[in-house]
Amino acid sequence: MSKQRLSRRALLRATMVGAVGVIAAACQPKVVEVEKVVKETVEVEKEVQVEVEKEVTRVVEVVPAKDKITLRLGKFAGDQWDFDAIWAKKFEEENPNITVQVEDVIYAEMFKKVLAQGATGLVWDVFAGHCRWEPYLAWKNIHLQLEDFIESHDIEFDDFFPSVVEDVRLAVDGRLYYLPTVVHPAGNAVVGFNMDIMNEAGVSLPEGAIEGDWTIMEWEEIIRKAAKPREVWGIQLDGMTAPLYLTQVARTWGLPEGGPGAGGSSEDSWLQSFDGRRSQLGDEFPRVKAALEWYRSWGVEGYRPTDAELTQLEGVDLFTAGQMVTRGGTVGQPETWRERIGDRFEPLYVPWPKGPDGCRGSCLSYNTLGVYAKTKHPEEACLLAARLTSPEPAVYAGTEGTLHCMARRSAWFSEKLWSRPASGKAMEFAAHWFDSGIDPYPMPYNVRAQEAQDTFAQHITPYWNGDEDWPQMVDHTQSAMQKLLDQPRP
Repeated sequence: MSKQRLSRRALLRATMVGAVGVIAAACQPKVVEVEKVVKETVEVEKEVQVEVEKEVTRVVEVVPAKDKITLRLGKFAGDQWDFDAIWAKKFEEENPNITVQVEDVIYAEMFKKVLAQGATGLVWDVFAGHCRWEPYLAWKNIHLQLEDFIESHDIEFDDFFPSVVEDVRLAVDGRLYYLPTVVHPAGNAVVGFNMDIMNEAGVSLPEGAIEGDWTIMEWEEIIRKAAKPREVWGIQLDGMTAPLYLTQVARTWGLPEGGPGAGGSSEDSWLQSFDGRRSQLGDEFPRVKAALEWYRSWGVEGYRPTDAELTQLEGVDLFTAGQMVTRGGTVGQPETWRERIGDRFEPLYVPWPKGPDGCRGSCLSYNTLGVYAKTKHPEEACLLAARLTSPEPAVYAGTEGTLHCMARRSAWFSEKLWSRPASGKAMEFAAHWFDSGIDPYPMPYNVRAQEAQDTFAQHITPYWNGDEDWPQMVDHTQSAMQKLLDQPRP
């Protein structure tokens, strides 16, 4: 039951109304009786005043209790995703009539599980996702459209980075079907260096590298001077079989002007056209070719371990083990590396470099939180999604664990974030990078991004391992990707 205090003024007003009723009922020709009633009324008022002074804080039950509601929340499993559970509990405390039932789901199984549950109507009221597969789910009518909710509720929506919100809407024909959560500007936004190996080889970083003012060509020179093929490894990047991460690398070979967003890259350096309908591999896209050939050459020359060599090394992380000069990663990766490296060597982290024409490739990658289209409690479910993406959990996600902040400017510009021991400087650089504009995720027009990733990984792997050259790889990869992009929307 919700409660409301009865004010002194209201109580007196009620008493006086009763007194007037007494006067009206007692109104007789005899003046003496009227005066008697008035006198009694004054005495009653005095008594009421005394009682009000004594009990002014008394609480009166005036409104019936709200119905009890249970919301199901499907979140990613793992300690790094604890913020969803923490703020779900806070949401319960703020809304005593709502219980949030939290269910952990293995990250790699979330997409298929939501699809399966969508067929039976058993999807969670609120559920986590990724920008790679959420547009597909939206087109399958699993997501509730959020535009009306945003317009009618104050959730500090303007605090979200415009480039991220634009990317959300771009994926599903201009509509908002989910809120962005954890975000980063590129799969390999940070480059880590083993300074012990560098010093031993007499190699130093370019002046300005810590502030991001350095180039791919300078990086290549460092690798060749400090590494020794198949003895001291030179380089390794993350996610190069995934269009999402590889796209960022390829865009580094683009022109800094001409991209869709401020600070973007020219479209001829993208693996896929801006409209998501054309695969851009082949000699007719020389910027894409130059980027892919650059990374492949490191494996062929023995500076980068191939899959077969990594298997022989039994999964050892060569960089944190002190056996590699340089390693790419997300802006939050240094925190994980810090724990693994310990006192083994001195690391140094700098922003991703600029390409041959001065472009710093970027590609949005972010997780999401959506509301089920058929939830029985749409208002409460939307409120839960808004609370879990509010400023407090947004900054917590990037400062208390190994992930990144959510897509809120207030979180990325937090002094607490910038003071993190290993990744603080990289996070500060990334915050300004977001402000300048990040290029969009390469979403296929038919929203079949998950299928595109699986197909691309299958076809590109032999090329990265040196088992195929450029013409051989393009011959089957380009046709396979274009065939997928030509499929209709689900």
